[in-house]
Amino acid sequence: MAQLLQRVVVLGAGTMGSRLAAHCANHGLNVHLLDQTTELAASGLQAAAKSRPAAFFLPRLAEAIRTGDFASGNKAIAEADWVVEAIVENLDAKRALLARVAPQLRADALLTTNTSGLPVAAVGAQLPDKVKRRWLGTHFFNPPRYMRLVEMIPTPTTDAEAVAWLRRAIELRLGKGVVIARDTPNFIANRIGVFALMNTLRLMQEFELGIEDIDALTGLLLGWPKSATFRTLDMIGLDTLAQVVQNSYANLPKDEHRELFVVPEFVKAMLQRGWLGEKSGQGFYRKQGDQIDALDLKTMTYHPRRKVRLPFDTLAAAVKQSEFVRRGLEELFAYCQARLGEISDDPEAIDQAMEWGYNWQHGPFAMESVVETGKGPARPLGVSVRANPGCSLLDLGDGVGCLEFHSKMNVLGADTVAMMQTTLADSGLPFDAFVITNGGEQFSVGADLAYLLALIQNEEWDEVEEAVRQFQAMNLALKRSPRPVVVAPFGLTLGGGCEMMLHAARVVAHAELYAGMVEIGAGLIPAGGGTTQMALRMDPKTALETIAMAKVSTSAAEARELRLLRRGDEVIANRAFVLQAAKDAARQLADAGYEVPPEASVRAPGPSVEATLKLGVFMMREAEQITKHEQKIGNHLVGVLCAHGAPEGMMVPEAKLREWEREAFLSLCGETNTQERIAYLLRNGKPLRN
Repeated sequence: MAQLLQRVVVLGAGTMGSRLAAHCANHGLNVHLLDQTTELAASGLQAAAKSRPAAFFLPRLAEAIRTGDFASGNKAIAEADWVVEAIVENLDAKRALLARVAPQLRADALLTTNTSGLPVAAVGAQLPDKVKRRWLGTHFFNPPRYMRLVEMIPTPTTDAEAVAWLRRAIELRLGKGVVIARDTPNFIANRIGVFALMNTLRLMQEFELGIEDIDALTGLLLGWPKSATFRTLDMIGLDTLAQVVQNSYANLPKDEHRELFVVPEFVKAMLQRGWLGEKSGQGFYRKQGDQIDALDLKTMTYHPRRKVRLPFDTLAAAVKQSEFVRRGLEELFAYCQARLGEISDDPEAIDQAMEWGYNWQHGPFAMESVVETGKGPARPLGVSVRANPGCSLLDLGDGVGCLEFHSKMNVLGADTVAMMQTTLADSGLPFDAFVITNGGEQFSVGADLAYLLALIQNEEWDEVEEAVRQFQAMNLALKRSPRPVVVAPFGLTLGGGCEMMLHAARVVAHAELYAGMVEIGAGLIPAGGGTTQMALRMDPKTALETIAMAKVSTSAAEARELRLLRRGDEVIANRAFVLQAAKDAARQLADAGYEVPPEASVRAPGPSVEATLKLGVFMMREAEQITKHEQKIGNHLVGVLCAHGAPEGMMVPEAKLREWEREAFLSLCGETNTQERIAYLLRNGKPLRN
């Protein structure tokens, strides 16, 4: 067996196969994508390259995938460490293809199927015995780049060492969360998920609730996705729902709730009308212009979607809805308990499957614990040393401390600033290095704009200036700390969160990193040292474009191209391993005798470059590509990035640039348009172009 996964062949260039190939290419694997003809393979690859959300970290990664047909792919198959079949869900078709592939396999190569419903042992029943030892199921959830779950389904003949090797490779190289499932219909996640869905539909009819009621009760209220029940069904399609339900009924003859797996009459009626969901333009919901209509399942007519209030308006309504939730959860918990020993022996594996595959905040067993105790499972990063409402200092062991922020969306407010400054200045702490990260969904969406706006509206200008100074001082303390500070970002890393990343001794980022300085959306420029750091990293024109266009990376790979990551920074495929990698990096820097970087300077580009860039901003305004206020913001940026007309070649210390960015920020705070942008952004979650 190969020591390291390097070469992968994907059989089938449909939606799943092509996107699985894309995800393998994202992580540097050598990938061949094969189909019945080379043209089909190329077409599938092209579709993946155009897909939204993007299948590739960078568009050019599509060029790294080689395409071909099954007949001419023998050489690629013979050299592969792993061959994964992802063709149509048809038993005979899969067996025929595997019979062709098996003789070409290397003696230690693994062969898997990506089936979502067929029995894995049955698919591979005709394989030679020597191949069966390296045969199993690998059920990736779609889209494979974004969905964390992979269910691995070994058969009774699968070699345990092969399972362990591939599991580790999928976790480390592809960044996935793996659960081991038994070879039963729908495996783990879809078995539980289909039950939860069909039981919800049954209870909806029993309690005579509307679809808006159900979506209010089965979404964020339960820690389930915002799309809840019916918006999710519209996304996956009612035709897909009918197929899954029918397959469940056919393949689960001994399930005690088999009668649930029958397509409801209202779904049949919708199928007859061609109301399949988003793919047909209407389903349980229908969008007409700016209005969203909801379907009345009794009359099969649409009406403007009702906004369901929680808690409900009347006592009778509250009792009915509460009873619906209670029954639904109790029956879900009982069904999951009954599946132990059938789909898995491990409650944690079932929880992980639902959390990673269905985006539930807690799996059913953890959720049952929350219902019973009022507390979710504890998942601390480390041992707490000190804390305030916005930030904690944790001990990770081995002389490494961790600064973890935990405000809403990990907004960086006064508490975070104070904790970081106090901690980094405290020489008495028993730490040789620090990591900055957190256990939330997003690293940070930036500075506390609500606090800033309140100061502005109260005309507390001294406090505004002091807040900016302190934010700059925090990031400068991070950069100048004699004990190395490693920042471990992931997800949204915007505004002040991105500025923090730019000041780190090293960055250890998750591959799914959406980083950028988006202050222009609030009518401001980066003033936590971010504009200065961009001036140090790149030429003024590139820095201006990056900041003024609010460029946000769509991956860590793109963050590197935007020069938000440097050559020595690391990218980790699996979010679960980011903290350990960051801790290791911090420890290594400390052990190597870390030295504080010297004060840097920027070589002034000269007045002619400044004039050219300001002319470019003016021309964009003349062409109505930007607003008058954005022209003003652009000119402030140009001034800072070009050292305010300093003679060409003059070395300007970064401290001076920080002073200029702070002055520009304060000037913009006094603008009515900026104040309107901040208020609109806080109210609507999207920028105002004024």
